This record gives sequence, C-alpha cells and structure tokens, in this order.
Amino acid sequence: MPRADDIMLTTEELRLRVRKRNRLLLVLALVLALGLGAVFGGRPITHAIKAWQARRHAQSAFALMEKEQWNDARKEATAASQLWPNEPEALRAVARFLSRTRQAQALEFWDRLEKENRLTRADLTDEASIALIAGDDTRAKRAIDALLSGKNGAVKPMDHLLAAQLAIRQGAPSEAHEALLKVFGDPQATGREKLQAALLENAISAGNDGWREEAWSWVKKVSDANDDAGLDALSVLAQTIVSQEKIPENFPASALDLAQKLEAHPLARAPQKLLAIDLRIREQKETRDELIAKAIEQWKAGEPEETAALATWLNGKGEFQRELDAIPLEKALQSRDLFLQHIDALGGLGRWKEIKELLDRDTFPLDPVVQKMYLARCNAQLGEKAAGENNWQRALEAARGDPAKLLMLAGYAEKNGALETARAAYDEAAAESPTLRAAHQGRLRLAQATNETKKIHDVLAEMLIIWPNDPAVLNDEAYTRLLLVEQAQVESRKNEVENIERLAADLVRREPSSLPHRTLLALVRLRLGKFSEALDAYSNIQVSRGALTLSALAVHAAVLAANGRRDDAVSEIRDVDPKRLLPEEAALISAIKR
Repeated sequence: MPRADDIMLTTEELRLRVRKRNRLLLVLALVLALGLGAVFGGRPITHAIKAWQARRHAQSAFALMEKEQWNDARKEATAASQLWPNEPEALRAVARFLSRTRQAQALEFWDRLEKENRLTRADLTDEASIALIAGDDTRAKRAIDALLSGKNGAVKPMDHLLAAQLAIRQGAPSEAHEALLKVFGDPQATGREKLQAALLENAISAGNDGWREEAWSWVKKVSDANDDAGLDALSVLAQTIVSQEKIPENFPASALDLAQKLEAHPLARAPQKLLAIDLRIREQKETRDELIAKAIEQWKAGEPEETAALATWLNGKGEFQRELDAIPLEKALQSRDLFLQHIDALGGLGRWKEIKELLDRDTFPLDPVVQKMYLARCNAQLGEKAAGENNWQRALEAARGDPAKLLMLAGYAEKNGALETARAAYDEAAAESPTLRAAHQGRLRLAQATNETKKIHDVLAEMLIIWPNDPAVLNDEAYTRLLLVEQAQVESRKNEVENIERLAADLVRREPSSLPHRTLLALVRLRLGKFSEALDAYSNIQVSRGALTLSALAVHAAVLAANGRRDDAVSEIRDVDPKRLLPEEAALISAIKR
C-alpha cells in the first residue's frame, strides 16, 4: 500500500522519490560493505601491501649486492625482513646478504626459505658457499650435488669450484683436481673462476710438481688481462715473490717484470702500486729508504682509502715512526681504518700508555667490543692484570647476544692468549647460534691446544649431535673415541670398536682418496689385531709426505711395525716429535722410537 504522504504525489514525482530512495539504499549498502571489509578483509589487504613492499626492498637489496654496496644492501634486506618476515623474497635477501658477507647465520635463513619456496640455482650456489665457510660439509654436499645434477640448469664452472673446495676439505686431493680440470677446460669459465681454480690447485700441489707448474701457468695466463681478475692474478704472483726469500722453481714471472705490470695496469690503485714498490725493494735493497720516502710523498695526502693503504703498508714493514710522522693523529681521525693503523703503529713502538689514553678518552667512536678488547691488550702490556681481566669481561658483556661480535672477540682473545675469554666467547656464540660452525671449531681448537684427548672428544661428540652426517665430524669423533679405548679394553668394548670399523670402511668407500678416513680404518683394524688388513687400508692411495699429518704418520708407522716392517716404521717417524702428538698417539710409536 502507498504511504499516506505519497497520496498527493503525481506518478512522475513518485518515480523520482523511489529512484532517490534506491540511491540512498545503495549508498548505505556500500558503506556497510566497506565497513565489513575493514573488519574482515582489512588484515589480508594490509598483509598483501606489506608483502609487496617487502619484495620491493628485497629487489633493491639484490641490486645493491651486485654492486657490492654492502651497508645499503643490509639496510634494504633488513627492511624487507621487518615488513614481512616470511615473504620468500625477504628471506632470500637476508640469506643472500649473510652468505655473501660470510656469516654462517645464513644457513638458518636458507632453511626457512626452502620451507616456503624452492631454492633457485643462485640460492644453491650461495648456500653451498656459506656451508663450506661454516664447515658444514653435509649441507655443502647436498647443495653441490643439486647443482651438479643438471636439474637446476646447466652445470657451471662455479659448481666444479665448489665441488673442489669440498673435496679439499674432506682430504680428497685427486677428486679436487678432477673438478678443477673441468674449470680450466670450460670455455665459459671466467678469468676470476680460472684464477680461483689455479689457487686451489696450488693449495693441493704439495709433492706434485706437475700440479704446481700447471697452477702457476694458469695464474700467469689470467694475469695478462686488463681486468679485475688480471690485477688480482698479478697481485698473487707479486705477493708470492715478496713473501719468499727464494723464488719458486719454474715460477712464471720475475720481480721487476711484475712491478712494471702492476704499475701499468689500468685498474691498479694504491695497494697494488705499493706492492710494486715491494718488488723493487726486494730486487734493489739499497734503494729501500728512497722508495719508501717516495711512496710516503705520493700517498700521504691522498683519499682516506689511499692513506689507509699507505699506513697498513708502513706498519707491515715495521716503519711505525714513519707511519706516525706521515699520518698524524688529526688525519688518522678521518676514518676507522686510519685510526686503527695509528693505534697499531703506537703499539709497534711500545707506546701502550698513549694507546690507553686515546681509547679511554673515546678519541674515535669505536664499537664497545673493539674498544674494550684493545684496552685489555694495553692492560696486559702494561702489567695491569686486574684491569685487563675487567676489560675482557666488559668486552664479553658488550658482545653478548651477537654471534658475529662474539666470534670476533673470541678470535682476538685467543690470539692474545686470553684463553678463558676466548673459551667463554666461543661457548656463548655456539649457544646463541647452535649451528654456527666457526664457534664450534674455535671450541675444538682450544681443546686441541690442551693436548687432552678427552676434552677434544667431548667437543667432537657435541658437534656430532648437531652434524650427525658430516664425514669430517664422524671421522674425528670416532678417531678420538678409539684413541681413548685402551688396548686392554678392546675385548670388552668389541661391539663399539667393530662399529667404528664399519663406519671407517663406509667413509673410505664414500671418499676413497681421504687420508683421515684411511687413518681411522687402519687404526681400528690395528686395535682389533687385524694387522695385514690395517696395512691394506693404505692400498690404492698416493699422498705426498708433505701432505701427511703427524697423526697419520704415527698411525702408519704403528701399522708398519705391527707387520714386521720396523725399519720402514722408524724411517716414517724420523722427524716426528712425540710431544706434538696426543698422548695416545705417542704411545703407539713409543716402542718404535726406542
């Protein structure tokens, strides 16, 4: 029925009123829909916007990493992660940044990314690289196998480089060499990749003149290019000559020739031109003072980076007073690197009180961890034991919660003999980031310094819990555990010892060229009284004497003696100092040495 107030309206007026009412209802419906959308749909919309913004920051981070602008890349990667932590591109940005800045925490982010998204070829390359740096061989092998499978695109020279590095870590030089030959033979390999391959080949060439000559030949070939890789290759050749009194036989370049090439290279800067001066000083020692004076005049008024290179060079030559004269404190305050070189020069002159005053006055804003550990070193040099202990403790407190700073502190403390601080810092770093391999390696190194097999085994046993499939950890844990089994206990612990034998045989089967695996297999068979089989553990393997560890020599000598080859055993350990062996290893050869 029509409403009473509509009775007096004409048909046209009624039509217009209905139309107006419909418009009002439509507006109300839209307002209601938007209101409900704000309640029920606002959160997904906000999330989508944040995820999009996170992807934008991640893309910026990728671009900055390619330009090696690491500070800006870190800011963009951090922004991406803060906006939307589980956005795959944000995870990828953080993982890539941490990988390329050599921080083992990257592995945690690769794990998270793999749960959200499939890893790309670039991801697998970065994951393998940081896993090798972190010492996680199992993780590295998995990523390298994925790269070499061809399922993630064509195999690249970098994949073979990673495989070679893994083989070297696992004591398999022949496998490493095979991988490196594939890099040399790949026409797509860059000069940088060939230089890396040559340096790796040189690292495994002990006792193999052919490999060494081949390696230097490739370094020389790369050095002929006027690019970054060529400049680095020239620097490698130059550093080799400068660092050795006698130039290696068949070395592919002379000192003066390299000096000229470094000076003429279009990309050479202060560090390379100072290296060229080192080469000239080596060949013309009587001109040393004159050449140093010319270098100071040329670079002391340069940009901070150039002046820092000069300061580092002068300190490296023991020219501490010249460093202070050329770069006074007011100029040293221009950059962190210059200030630290100024501190080093003062330390080289034994002026520890001056260093302490500079640090106490906060002359230059240093990170608190760096400041306190430098002060602790000053205290040690000044005989201030209590103050030194306090500063080590303050440095530890300042580093707490930051694995990277804890590792820095631990390394510095270890180097300066503050072993308790080093141990505490490594322990805290491992607690903060349980899979941080460098922290566990530091703990292991400190345990090895005690020369107590039980302490070494305890650390390895903890590492085995974290990396149960890592061949190196499996091998070393079993080796130290076996050393702790006295010969009289073998029968009562026969099942355990036989399990070690099965493990060792499996490790050798998987990595036939690994000497540590062969050493473990030989030792366990020796323990079980299988003397001839212990000797067989060394069949079909060729290792130069220079590549043998003292532990390997001791076990091999014991096996030779057990097989009646006493003269060979005596010859094997003629240069081995038992004091440098673990007590149980020394006991293996004690009868032979008498």
